[in-house]
Amino acid sequence: MKILNITMAVAIATLVGATHPSIASAGTTIVKMVTDEASGDLIFEPAKINIQPGDTVVWVQADADNEHNVAAYSDKIPEGTSPFVSPMMGKAGDSWVMTFDAEGSYFYHCHPHEAAGMKGLIVVGRTSLPEEFRKPQDGDMSHAQHGDMEPMEMDKHQGDGKSMKMKMENDHGHQNN
Repeated sequence: MKILNITMAVAIATLVGATHPSIASAGTTIVKMVTDEASGDLIFEPAKINIQPGDTVVWVQADADNEHNVAAYSDKIPEGTSPFVSPMMGKAGDSWVMTFDAEGSYFYHCHPHEAAGMKGLIVVGRTSLPEEFRKPQDGDMSHAQHGDMEPMEMDKHQGDGKSMKMKMENDHGHQNN
């Protein structure tokens, strides 16, 4: 069933590209929301992706035991963009799609599992400089209010069942916080 839903998401993205030529050259990347079999960690697989402006990301719920969502850190996305939050996805095969047009770094997390380290990063075209991040605005979701971990501290899944704590840094050696 999971493979069928992932295949459907890719097929839909391909069909949209075929009917809208401006989208045809854009890429589609699938990020799965899973429980790592070896460690038991809740993760986005892969945790970091590099895409180009106009590319689409499809998040696929592949964890039958937990509900997940995708939520941007409102102050860790490029200036001029809006924070995004998907609906909760509770069934294996549920998916959510977003196309990224603005270059820069988009840090995100699964809101119910943020404290467990379920975080990700999308780099569109190039990494953002610290001064290029969106400034917090009234009404933005605050993570400090509910005691979650620092937004830039992220478990990076190694692909071999191990995780390591890391501070996300951009390509220019500046720490993003």
